[in-house]
Amino acid sequence: MAAACAFALGACMSVSTQKIAMVPVAPADPVHTIQLSRVVIAPLPNDSSVTLPSGSQWRRVGALPQGDVYRSQSGLFTVQTRRQGEAYVVATSGKMVGFYLPGESAFMPLSRPVTLPVEMRQ
Repeated sequence: MAAACAFALGACMSVSTQKIAMVPVAPADPVHTIQLSRVVIAPLPNDSSVTLPSGSQWRRVGALPQGDVYRSQSGLFTVQTRRQGEAYVVATSGKMVGFYLPGESAFMPLSRPVTLPVEMRQ
């Protein structure tokens, strides 16, 4: 379902990424989940965008120097880069700053940060 909601506009999806290793959440850390209160449209560096659905829930799974990393709880969330692949939201200070691409071990920054309308935190 989330994969159907994640879309990119444009045929050529070449975006720049930075190779980086995610530090996973320790098993002893408390579960931290956010839920979006409205649709979020994230601008990608190649003049396309992806959509995060309203009501979607994201669980913190790790961290990068750029921010905390959240994985969709409702199934696979994907973005189109050089190829379509799973993507995790990277956020800091209430703003989404990019995506972590676990299949590539890479960070893809957004064109500009986007405020995350968080409805619920656990």
